[in-house]
Amino acid sequence: MDMKIRKARAEDYEAVNAIIRMGQEEHADALPDRFARLDHVVAMGWYRSFSDQINKVILVAEIQESVVGVAMLEMKKSPAFEALVNRSYAYLNELAVASDFQRKGIGTKLYEASKEWAEERKASSLELNVWEFNERAVAFYHSLGMNTINRTMNVNLNE
Repeated sequence: MDMKIRKARAEDYEAVNAIIRMGQEEHADALPDRFARLDHVVAMGWYRSFSDQINKVILVAEIQESVVGVAMLEMKKSPAFEALVNRSYAYLNELAVASDFQRKGIGTKLYEASKEWAEERKASSLELNVWEFNERAVAFYHSLGMNTINRTMNVNLNE
């Protein structure tokens, strides 16, 4: 399986959306009070905001000229609070692989390319959010050496 990782192009928009929508559906199934069902999870304006930027990128995994995976990253700075250390870090907004291509190393390659992109920009870390129900994703990120550093907790008040 000959795969390459490259920067996304405008014509990849529909393929990128289709891949991310699969994950959105899983999230909407698990947490319908949090995640909507959408045809286009990634708005065109947001997608375009990642093109030709030094501090944002969409990486795609391509096999035989078909997009089979996607990673969306951007550089961020810590909030300007005295209690926090000033730092610049890379944030992985999305990492998704088409269902037919999962468990073939594509997600790992996209993660490695994301980490490399972050290192090139002198990021102090690569960070992301993962939902507790998504045990496969949690295990995947742990297997790559990522650690949990905080947890968001809530209580529903409308029940």
